[in-house]
Amino acid sequence: MMKQQLLAAFAALTLAATANANNVQVSNISLSGQDVAAHFSLVNYNITWDNGWRTSTNENNYDGAWIFVKYRKANTSEWRHATLNTTGNTEPGGATIQVTADGKGAFMYRSTNGMGTVNWTGAKIRWNYGADNVNDNDSVEIRVFATEMVLVPTGTYYLGSGGSGNNEFRKGGTGSIAPYQVTSAAAITVGNTATNLYYNNSGSGGGDQAGPIPATFPNGYNGYWIMKYEASQQQYTDFLNHLDATKATANNPGLSGVHPNLTALQPERAMGISWKMSLAYADWAGMRPATEMEYEKACRGVNIPPVASEYAWGNTTLSGLTGVSNLGTTNEAVSSPASANCNYLNNYGAVVRCGIFANDTSDRSKAGAGYYGSMELTGNLYELTVSVGNANGRGFTGLHGDGSLNGDGEANVTNWPIVNGYSLRGGAVGTSFVANQLQVSDRTSGITTVPVTQVANYGIRLARTAE
Repeated sequence: MMKQQLLAAFAALTLAATANANNVQVSNISLSGQDVAAHFSLVNYNITWDNGWRTSTNENNYDGAWIFVKYRKANTSEWRHATLNTTGNTEPGGATIQVTADGKGAFMYRSTNGMGTVNWTGAKIRWNYGADNVNDNDSVEIRVFATEMVLVPTGTYYLGSGGSGNNEFRKGGTGSIAPYQVTSAAAITVGNTATNLYYNNSGSGGGDQAGPIPATFPNGYNGYWIMKYEASQQQYTDFLNHLDATKATANNPGLSGVHPNLTALQPERAMGISWKMSLAYADWAGMRPATEMEYEKACRGVNIPPVASEYAWGNTTLSGLTGVSNLGTTNEAVSSPASANCNYLNNYGAVVRCGIFANDTSDRSKAGAGYYGSMELTGNLYELTVSVGNANGRGFTGLHGDGSLNGDGEANVTNWPIVNGYSLRGGAVGTSFVANQLQVSDRTSGITTVPVTQVANYGIRLARTAE
């Protein structure tokens, strides 16, 4: 029988416990129900997070958690990605567990409409350990990771706002600034003629103005999941501590401590990272980068007419953060001004806690939230997205990570634009960018030449295609 060395520890703390944070925690992790004939065991866990929801009106979406499992055999240092089974799982009352077709993880979400704290006990996911070359009598150690996500449903949406953003997407044609409507997942023609998608290229930041954008490129029409928050310092630290030393060193932007016991100085704050490191994290977690088109849809919503020069919360009301209380703690909160809904430029001068602007009484504008509930899509850290501005970006086909990296600690997924082909969206803190960059549709850096290895004010917000 499989010897089960179990860890009862939180695995991926997205946000720390506070009344105003959506604090996902996984506990009581164990293995049970080993089947030596079919070579599987059940991974048992409890999971909770705050302020969850499911609605069939208005936004017509729900939040959930992306759950994946890592294991290592006794007397080894390598953590590997567990293969999960699409059936044979135990769902607590009110919950749905949807294991993805590739077996790299599962989405867990409400099965019916509701709002409030999610607290599910007794969840079980079937791990096909035989598929991972684990023997029936191997001693193994497991970890369960969870990341809060929101579902962006399938549907028509608009690119561009008709506002003052640089290089905004628009309908082609002389003098046109009208937004472009994405009505299907089919290929999109790019050209400066009526009805086609186009954009300017001021400062060479828009891109090559070429196309088409292939049908294989995730253009946002089809449904997808996207992270509710930028990845926290704790999440990224957990990632590094579950790599071997060489791969961890290649992806360490300067965290304290000695591997595999690196520590996050401000665990709840967003993690500033490079494009290449962001892709490594995505591959390891079984996710993928979002595209710049998906970014706009996550901000704006399905069939929602754009507001010219709008921010992620759907209007042009912008109030910059200047001060926080409970600095760097799980209870870090806005102290000034009370109206603050965005962290940008050098008003405060540092990244802050993920989800800091949302509380029990805040509406979408005050919370600084996108249409489907993602936070800080405007401000805090840049949103790193796959660009349509060059052939390398347009070659992205939306494949997901497989949970493992190459020997150098880099993502190794086919057609991921690791060398170039990425864009910066949504603006950031601590930089001299123009205020336009905070706008949803601004493409000042719709294609960027910044080195992929540069560690800057870039965040991690990953996606996964809905099934």
